[in-house]
Amino acid sequence: MTKRNLTLSLPYPLVAKAKEMAVREERSLNDYVRLAIEEKNVRSSGFADARQRQLRRLKDGVKLGTKGRRPADREGLHER
Repeated sequence: MTKRNLTLSLPYPLVAKAKEMAVREERSLNDYVRLAIEEKNVRSSGFADARQRQLRRLKDGVKLGTKGRRPADREGLHER
């Protein structure tokens, strides 16, 4: 991937906090900012919405048409 240098003007407290977070994650400030921008792009691309939607579906389960009733009991299924 071709890279391009970019000059940013950011408030000093924001830069100081970003440096602190980068050190905690053992990253360079450049890498930390790049990853933050990439994460923002992923979230805005709809991926996060789709993921949340699928997680909700997993949590809610699938309707099987039994209306909360068991169609058969264990003994009935295993009678010989």
